[in-house]
Amino acid sequence: MGDIIVSGPAGRPSSVVNFYKDSVVLITGGTGFIGKVLIEKILRCFEVKRIYLLLREKRNVKAADRLKEIFQEPLFDTIRNNHRDPAGTFAKVVAINTNFTHDQIISETDRELLLSEVTVVLNVMASVKFNECIEAALETNVICSRKLFDMASRMKHLKSIVHVSTFYSTCDRSDIKEQISNDIPFGGHDNILQILSHLQEQEKVQLTPLILGKMPNSYTFSKKCAEVMIQNHYNHLPIAIFRPPIVVSAYQEPIPGWVDNFNGLSGMCVALIQGRVYRGYGDPSYRCHTVPVDYCVSALLTVAAEAAAEKAEIPEQRKVPVINFATDANTMLWGEFGREAAAGCETVLGRFFGRYALGVTTSRFVHRLFVWWFILQAAFADLMLVLVGKKRKHLCMVNRIMALEEAACHFSQHSWSAENANMRAIWAKLSPEDRKVLPFDIDSLDWKDYFRHFLPGIKAALERCLQRRKSKCA
Repeated sequence: MGDIIVSGPAGRPSSVVNFYKDSVVLITGGTGFIGKVLIEKILRCFEVKRIYLLLREKRNVKAADRLKEIFQEPLFDTIRNNHRDPAGTFAKVVAINTNFTHDQIISETDRELLLSEVTVVLNVMASVKFNECIEAALETNVICSRKLFDMASRMKHLKSIVHVSTFYSTCDRSDIKEQISNDIPFGGHDNILQILSHLQEQEKVQLTPLILGKMPNSYTFSKKCAEVMIQNHYNHLPIAIFRPPIVVSAYQEPIPGWVDNFNGLSGMCVALIQGRVYRGYGDPSYRCHTVPVDYCVSALLTVAAEAAAEKAEIPEQRKVPVINFATDANTMLWGEFGREAAAGCETVLGRFFGRYALGVTTSRFVHRLFVWWFILQAAFADLMLVLVGKKRKHLCMVNRIMALEEAACHFSQHSWSAENANMRAIWAKLSPEDRKVLPFDIDSLDWKDYFRHFLPGIKAALERCLQRRKSKCA
């Protein structure tokens, strides 16, 4: 990856901070977990001219109003309370009403505005529903991205594009290389969509396993298709593919432990916070590839600066750079996760209990015992609620955790090795100043220190969720 370094005078790397000065950034997926942290990081650390955010109207809430709701979240308190001009900073972000179901995803006026101003495109949007039908997954993760890149290819001042994929886009292999695997069945995703359009629902269900092959779900499969689409149609653009693994709560910025959802590992830890005993199904000796969201965002922003250097001379048969933001050198094992997470318990008893309250087992029999024990705990708790005249809620929580475990079980039952030479090269070339602004060296991350804030962050998210529900009912 040495050929995509941003170089300054005398061959020294130019500052990533300088790269973003007066830039105009276009972001998709800005309402998601990574997207929110990305917006906050850019506003807090870089002197950008503008951030355009592609947003759709949702539940009759317009794009501009959705943006206002985002800025009310605690994530932006650092800017709100410490910035010299918070109102002026937030005003840099402009919501563009978007509808990806149309060929022209935005209005002609907005389109001309973006074509004339945007310098950096960060494509973070994705459907992360693992059990989604293939058609829907391909529509969001491939077709919508293609519409975005079609527009980006006409931008007059475009310097770079980063497409956020996933470390597991080639998880049908045990050794995940920093390269695109063009082995999509049925001649590619276009043919697959064409075939599916002529089938009945039951026929689609029957064909799905054949289409997925060794891929565990429609999410990873569609992400793989998106990478191939980029290589085949947009390799002439200054574009790079960024692959994070499982993204977890923030380590340091802007709030240690911050998380805004209960998907993935955060959701599975809700049981631990509520004092439930549970064992997931998996192999405790396998690697659990995770990265904090603030590290993920810092790496993503740096990759965009790196990709910009290729614009001057992009070879005709260029291979799109792929960056695996994962490491084998400093990662936890699944068996260690529960023990480390317990460090964030508020009491000594909680820390002791937590070491045994969440973990994984290779025994299906033991796992089923814990599932039934988990259900029994929830049923008893719901009975107590009913007796005092309150609504049941614990069995619903169990169902959500079971769904999360079902989606994640493939990843806890398999292990992968990560090639990450491109990621290491990018970090090695950063100046000391940029490393302070953009810390993302996961090889040196202190996981014990990280987990001090892991459970408190999830608990804070639960409290915010409860407050929102109360305010809606009021």
